[in-house]
Amino acid sequence: MKTKGPLNHIRVLDLTQTLAGPFATTILSDLGAEIIKVERPSYGDQTRHFSPYYHGESHYFLSINRNKKSIEIDLKSEEGKKLFFELVTKCDVLIENFRPGVLEKMGLGQNEIKSHNPNIVICSISAFGQTGPYGKKAGYDLLIQAMSGVMSLTGEEGSLMRCGLPIGDLIGGLYGAIAILGAIVEKQKTGRGLIADISLLDNLVSLLGYYAGKYYVTGISDGPVGSDHPFIVPYGTFNASDGAIVLAIYTEVFWEKFVNAIGKPEWLTDERFNINDNRVSNKEILLPLIHDILQKKTISDWEIIFNQHDIPFAPILNVEQVLHHEQIQARGMVKEVVHPQYGKFSYVGSPIQYKNQSLDHHSAPPLLGEHTAEVLRDILGYRQDKISEYFNSLKRSDN
Repeated sequence: MKTKGPLNHIRVLDLTQTLAGPFATTILSDLGAEIIKVERPSYGDQTRHFSPYYHGESHYFLSINRNKKSIEIDLKSEEGKKLFFELVTKCDVLIENFRPGVLEKMGLGQNEIKSHNPNIVICSISAFGQTGPYGKKAGYDLLIQAMSGVMSLTGEEGSLMRCGLPIGDLIGGLYGAIAILGAIVEKQKTGRGLIADISLLDNLVSLLGYYAGKYYVTGISDGPVGSDHPFIVPYGTFNASDGAIVLAIYTEVFWEKFVNAIGKPEWLTDERFNINDNRVSNKEILLPLIHDILQKKTISDWEIIFNQHDIPFAPILNVEQVLHHEQIQARGMVKEVVHPQYGKFSYVGSPIQYKNQSLDHHSAPPLLGEHTAEVLRDILGYRQDKISEYFNSLKRSDN
């Protein structure tokens, strides 16, 4: 049965594992694409082995592999390669995140893929891309954050940090999905299957935005900014009497509301603080004054006051608080699926919502090889005797 969603006519052959690639195919699956996830026999995706576990299944794998069909294929064996190319002829898109050159050495490179399906869309996600002096190097999220400039801007002076989220991998998944969507449109227009080359390093460098702009204008590379903003004050983290909050006083309209809310209307005419440029120049004076005021009330007290004055404010929530927050619940971001073997499982769903089309077609993350027989039968047309023969060959390869 076809799923709902704008991509329910698209079938994706997914050779990815860990995070960037699986995140990309999860995005596509939420939009309705059929995902055939190829996994190594008896082992599967690396993230199946990351603790903690839920009824024997890794929390990591469960969190980013919903709506997928798992098939075990030994891509190093001749039988596995033959099966792989059979699937290539039945798919619209192929996505992989092997180190550049690995698939070519296995005889599964882009030329071989295109010889079996000239119009298939191919997306390759790697640390540094398919070209350049670093092209064939291994790379992981931490390295990419370091080399992209992201770590130089994250943390406090003298204490550089990686982002709490693996942003290099996650942005790689986003750009991978975007590249595939663009290629699908091109294929619909011309019939031509594009080949996308997605580099995790390129992805994060592309996000430098105004930091790169400032360098080109001034020749200055900014250092770590903590939770503050280099060009807007006040904008950052502050302590109430019982915990931390953030304020984003982005415009002069909000500045006027803010000073009235905290009982400091005289700051509107104080030449040190009256406009944002002056507040930036005098932030070493202003920020301690704001900190002293905010520490005199609780987070709840300030929430009431700031909401009454329409001031951009938020408490800093932990993961548990986020998942149970009324806004997240109201938006339906927390989903639940049931698997016949490992039972009920909750996860964070897609943020994409269409008012006039439901994307509520979720299926549980698959067990290793759960859909092997289904894929062989329904997509490739294998008879039962041939399916049984294939399973026997998998058992032989394990021994």
